[in-house]
Amino acid sequence: MKLTNKIITILVFLALFNIANSLLRVKTVYPLPADDVIPLVDGEYYPQIHKALTNAKKSILCVMFMAKLDPKHTKGNEYQLVLDLIAAHNRGVKVLVIFDQNIKFWEKSRKNDTIERKSKYAYELLLRNGVPVFYDNKERITHSKILVIDEYITIIGSTNWTYSALRKNHEASVMIKSKSVALAFERKLEKIEKKR
Repeated sequence: MKLTNKIITILVFLALFNIANSLLRVKTVYPLPADDVIPLVDGEYYPQIHKALTNAKKSILCVMFMAKLDPKHTKGNEYQLVLDLIAAHNRGVKVLVIFDQNIKFWEKSRKNDTIERKSKYAYELLLRNGVPVFYDNKERITHSKILVIDEYITIIGSTNWTYSALRKNHEASVMIKSKSVALAFERKLEKIEKKR
């Protein structure tokens, strides 16, 4: 009887262990390791992104919460990154840019919902230069700050394209060199509803 109880206990334990193991099994979405992962902290962001955009050969997908440009200050890094997108488009790279627009949440109680387009000048500059540029759906905030370049390089993190983010703030982003990561992000980001 004691032997039977031990065997039953062991079998129940093994069954529970196998069930727990199958429920907790983490499915690897991206094969690892990536070819390279480069932290981009504070001032490290701009030179790496400028270089990546300048060297792009096939495609650039840019989904940016905010690219705030001042037309009176065309020498800033944020302005140069938008110019890099235009230059890439002009040399035949397939460029797609999606910016956030949303209803100002603090003004929703008012009669008219005010649309906030934080990247208005960058949008207009890209559009004037023939770059495919869109806003997202106004009902949903696109808070992403991500670039996918040549279906291989993914840059993701906290850095907006603003003077403050590129010159003053503490920001943290990462550059991932992995075809599978880039393609996974591209597939998901291309589903963002685009508006003119």
